[in-house]
Amino acid sequence: MIRMLLRSGDTVEIILSFLAVILSALGAIILHENAHGIVALWCGDETAKLQGRISLNPAKHFDIFGFIMFIVIGFGWARPVPVNPNNYKHRKLDSVLVALAGVFTNVVLAFICCGLLAAFFAILKDVNEVNTSMYYFLYFIEYLFFYGAVINLTLLAFNILPIYPLDGFRVIEALAPNSVYVTFMRKYGTYILLGLIILSYALSYVSPYLNVFSLYINAVVKGILNPMFKIFGVAF
Repeated sequence: MIRMLLRSGDTVEIILSFLAVILSALGAIILHENAHGIVALWCGDETAKLQGRISLNPAKHFDIFGFIMFIVIGFGWARPVPVNPNNYKHRKLDSVLVALAGVFTNVVLAFICCGLLAAFFAILKDVNEVNTSMYYFLYFIEYLFFYGAVINLTLLAFNILPIYPLDGFRVIEALAPNSVYVTFMRKYGTYILLGLIILSYALSYVSPYLNVFSLYINAVVKGILNPMFKIFGVAF
């Protein structure tokens, strides 16, 4: 919408878009990890709190390899919040709740971002002309909300995979802790996950249709984002 008010297509837009992505990613990841720690605390486990991991300080959640992956392939992760299921009041139920807390938070944040984007468009519907400075400001706000929704849903799609050490695996682990699958994933899951990401990324140079990981992420994001946009009447 903002591009209809004033077209520039210059370097400033690229910088603002990158900044919007970084801020959206930081917010999504930090709140995701904090959600795990907070729900664990509610369930009786103070591990994350005692280690100072229930914090909005990005440095507390920084993971060097996850950061490198974000720079290289545009997708990364934070350092997982430590929890001790032995401290839970109801181990199986609480383990599931803690595992799902992060992705639930991402869904809520995506929904809020869509609502803010709709409100943003509604406020601007009667605006016909802006100066360059105002254009850049509006451009940044628009893409901050947009990327906020997309990145939160990307984290959802990634974390629900039933592969160690992701949240999807934690749910299976809580429900069937001694299963062959859980034992196998605890041992090889990290290698499988990294292999899937790297292989899909490499195959994308041959054909985008071979990037199974990206196709899966995009399908989940669009499958949730499009209905959200329809709810709020957002046309992006």
